[in-house]
Amino acid sequence: MALPVLKSPTYELTLPSNSKKIKFRSFLVKEEKLLMIANETGDVEERRIAISQIIDNCTFGKLDAESMPIFDVEYLFLKLRSKSIGEFVDVRVLCPDDKETYAEVSVNLEDIKCRKPKKRANILSLNDDVGVIMKYPTISTSLTESSSVIDVIVESIESIFDGETVFDASDYNESELTEFVESMTQKQLQNISDFYMNMPKVSLNVKVLNPKTKVESDVSLEGLESFF
Repeated sequence: MALPVLKSPTYELTLPSNSKKIKFRSFLVKEEKLLMIANETGDVEERRIAISQIIDNCTFGKLDAESMPIFDVEYLFLKLRSKSIGEFVDVRVLCPDDKETYAEVSVNLEDIKCRKPKKRANILSLNDDVGVIMKYPTISTSLTESSSVIDVIVESIESIFDGETVFDASDYNESELTEFVESMTQKQLQNISDFYMNMPKVSLNVKVLNPKTKVESDVSLEGLESFF
């Protein structure tokens, strides 16, 4: 006789990047074990693999975390954690008044928002004829300790255009794309960097009381790492 099947509650959220509604379930013991092992190793690559696997499992195989914008992954994962482990989590925050003391703050993961700055087009002109079409970084390009700014840009180029001619980045190897990026002027590189500075960010504003100076400050927590 087969053992009974335990059913998990199902939730719904809206992805920040495209406003698509998706269904998900909370972590099971097997997902918590994956995350615990990844956190214990402290290895960035192990954590990336664990997060990707958990998202795949908990969205019933409907989402591929590896190809999603990083802010979608962060937002979804934190909502998963909230429904699975609990809404409140204690995080260590650097006090901005002395920039050396850490304070513990309890935050509600349900209050986390995906902040969307003024929309910036992903089609960027480099000169009168040449430009690039960019895509947002993914978890594989963002959660890598050795990644440089150029590495992230190379991974995030969707295509390059010269007049009416379009060059799909997937048709070129990493070395060729790196050479293209390294041929840019500082002004052109800054134009692309501004695209990233203005991309949506998962964030939460909190008040932090410095236990030494007793100064209270407003701090913005951004990105997945801020909540671990």
